Amino acid sequence: MRYLTPPPGFRDYLPEEVEKIRLIEKTIRETCESFGYREVITPTLEYADIILLGTNIKDDTILYKVIDKDGALLSIRPEFTTSIARLITTRFRDKDGPFRFYYKGKVFRNIPFQPLMQKEFSQGGAELIGEPSLSGDIEIIALIEEIFERLNLEVYIEASHAKIIPAIIDATQAPILESIKSGDFVSIRSHIRDKEILSFIEALPFLNGGKEVIDKASRYINSIPMLEEPLNQLSELISNLEELGYNKTKINLGVIRDFEYYTGITFEGYLEDLGLPVLGGGRYDGLLEKFGLPLPATGFAIGVERVASRIKREESIPDLLIGYSKNKFKEAMRIAKEERKKGLRVEIILSDREDELNIKKGRKKIFIC
Repeated sequence: MRYLTPPPGFRDYLPEEVEKIRLIEKTIRETCESFGYREVITPTLEYADIILLGTNIKDDTILYKVIDKDGALLSIRPEFTTSIARLITTRFRDKDGPFRFYYKGKVFRNIPFQPLMQKEFSQGGAELIGEPSLSGDIEIIALIEEIFERLNLEVYIEASHAKIIPAIIDATQAPILESIKSGDFVSIRSHIRDKEILSFIEALPFLNGGKEVIDKASRYINSIPMLEEPLNQLSELISNLEELGYNKTKINLGVIRDFEYYTGITFEGYLEDLGLPVLGGGRYDGLLEKFGLPLPATGFAIGVERVASRIKREESIPDLLIGYSKNKFKEAMRIAKEERKKGLRVEIILSDREDELNIKKGRKKIFIC
């Protein structure tokens, strides 16, 4: 029957998968709290207008929307940052920052189904609000690197800057925004006559690596004057991270995140042999101003299921397995109760013979007959 399986883009999670997800969530919680972040929980449903204002979504069909009995148009959250921005502006308006919050939970996006692009998925992340300097960006990336270090996963973070594309558009005064986003170099060449600027745009996908990328890109500053500020910030970011012992972050000027939303340092993170990013984030100083509280902010979100797909974890088996024959159930339960008080994971099963117990997995086994 068709309805015995979840709809496309939604799925069940088996115990082994849940254990990996809970491990990641636990690691996010413990690492964030070690950095002084506190957990917040926001509603699954928000007013649709708030989501549209905060996320800068152009196509609202990706939102799951409902009309409640009061006639209000609501949306199931597609991400967490907008909800936290709303929370700050309503509950912390008269309090001194900076504010450090983390979160974890489900988000929902009505997108075309693809195997690695679920419509319902888990996110965990953090927001640092009220810190305007580069130290906030450094802290956020350091936090990410430590989360993945604790998970024993090699993360590769690629940093860029939201002001790079606006710098190009300012220098050319050409309608090339959508062409840059889509990589339509035929259209770009038809609009740009300056060979230096065109050379920089064509080089963008290849400008990745360490601080040498800054040297290569800096030669274009004469043609694109507004490049100087973002390149200086990226150089300072990498230098500070390296001095602090965080070496998983490199520069990739080809990373183009939504610069109408982001205002400064941006980044994506990858794991080996996984083509899609497992995390993303950056500075979004303009978001809270939309809600009437002009505070700078930066943060990140991790796609928990994508990370879970790379977690290697031993099969979970009970510390003690108690087999019992008929009429021995209560005795088995009493023993299990005492052993559980010691912090052991205990499972009991009905078994007529001791050799049947050997088929089951357990670190230690007892048979009561």
